[in-house]
Amino acid sequence: MNDMGHASSREGSSAKEVQNGAPVVWKALSVIIAMMALAYDISPLDLSPDTIPVLGWLDAVLGWLDDAGITLVAALNVYHQFAKDQSALTVRLAKYVKWMMVAVLVIAAATIVGLIAAIVALFTH
Repeated sequence: MNDMGHASSREGSSAKEVQNGAPVVWKALSVIIAMMALAYDISPLDLSPDTIPVLGWLDAVLGWLDDAGITLVAALNVYHQFAKDQSALTVRLAKYVKWMMVAVLVIAAATIVGLIAAIVALFTH
């Protein structure tokens, strides 16, 4: 009888861990990331500066894509970390969309750095 009581308490504790969301450290980190994203939004610094001929125009025409992308990733991360049921479909979708957005932002940043290097190399030679 004691074994059954311990087994059910172990099952209850694992279910409780799933239902309580992510650990406190990950929740705190997600809040810090969200605050950094908001600071980036109000900061004059930009991933694609407006002073670069084509990239600045593209950023101005398409809006603040880097700001929106970083803010969306931070918001999805907060939702993912604070969701009570980590196995829910919406939480899993938020997790996958978040990582796809991170990949897109990294690729965009690498492309912008490559274009800047190409423009600088073109005008210096």
